[in-house]
Amino acid sequence: MESQNEAAVVKETSVLADPPVNFGKLLRSRREEAGLSLVALAKKAGLARSTIVNLEHDLTAPSPQTLRRLASVKALRLCEIVKTDDGHRIEAWFCDAYNPMAMNHAMVRALNGPGGQIEQSYLYLDPQSACDWYLLCNNEQYISLYRSQVPLAKIAERIIKESKGIGIDVDGLGCGDGKTETELMQRLADLVPSPPDLQLYLLDISHVLLSEGYRTALNALAPRRIPVFAIHGDFNDIARNPLLYLHPTSIKRLRLFLMMGGTFGNIRDEPWFFRDLAACAERGDLAVLDCGLARGSVDDPAQIRNIDPAISAKRPADIYNRFLTGPLLRHIQGCRHVTLRTELSTHCPVPGSYSIENWATVEKEYELARQFLVWRVKRYDLDKLSLCLSNLGWKTLQAWKYGPDKLAAVLLVQKQ
Repeated sequence: MESQNEAAVVKETSVLADPPVNFGKLLRSRREEAGLSLVALAKKAGLARSTIVNLEHDLTAPSPQTLRRLASVKALRLCEIVKTDDGHRIEAWFCDAYNPMAMNHAMVRALNGPGGQIEQSYLYLDPQSACDWYLLCNNEQYISLYRSQVPLAKIAERIIKESKGIGIDVDGLGCGDGKTETELMQRLADLVPSPPDLQLYLLDISHVLLSEGYRTALNALAPRRIPVFAIHGDFNDIARNPLLYLHPTSIKRLRLFLMMGGTFGNIRDEPWFFRDLAACAERGDLAVLDCGLARGSVDDPAQIRNIDPAISAKRPADIYNRFLTGPLLRHIQGCRHVTLRTELSTHCPVPGSYSIENWATVEKEYELARQFLVWRVKRYDLDKLSLCLSNLGWKTLQAWKYGPDKLAAVLLVQKQ
């Protein structure tokens, strides 16, 4: 039988994710227990005194941003977490716009539409396709050529140098299976006193991949007393989700945004995304960007078609074929056959970059074939990418090339 203290903790676990109807009473009780006046709490949380008054009298409901600010005041104990039988802490957040059922309906409507560009995240919403992506990421050849080659030790050393001894909140955007993010956290922890003042937030639109990434990180980092949080959401909506960017106001911490495993090359519009990210970050915050490098000049598309293996092969390898065609075969009504082809596009927002696009021709009974752009990944000119990011408020501190022929790179950039 659980003790009264254990029961109290259980009741408190959902305060932030799902505030109870008596939140105002709880807030006032915690404030008074902490010996904080209304003015003192407002100052620590970065809120107006009137906001605290309205909350305590249940005149207004707390927004996610207000909850996060209140949670940063540790004396209120609003972030007390239930522990599992093995002692692990658990925390999960759902962004306001994250609605898997609605997104699935939107995917089915789009796939049964006239064709054209479809949202790339559909490939991760489909559970089987997400599992296929996991197999791709853990393919022996891919691990040998890319994942194992990422210079995580050097990246960690530079991050610690830039942190100047303060705590670090790491946001793994589009984390996938979370293995690279977890390994980087371990490298960071090796370079600071124990217990490390580190926190990891994993974000992905795929529940399947996020669940796997969260378990991976929790099993590796909980013994080192590094909190791990799972956030269900879309990194493209970062400016509309305070859970992804809000800093505690009472304690200065460094925020590190991670985009590993080629996620950076999937961004729809880089200038748009990094303007939003700059607005969410504070001066000195960091971002680590993993990307592929251009094989040739965009002024000579014929050369790129000849030397970039992803394009010269004309069609994706079989291991990608299953990943890319799966959602179409499963969700397009009357689908008989899907054929993929690979094309080059030099119409990209970042100067010097180009996009490798996978188009699907869908054949249905008694209907004309339809064309869908199902996937794109970009390659960059490193110097031009750095200049573009600088113009958007992000200075490149260091870049490391890695992989076969050094045709992949990781950039460490800092908000100016």
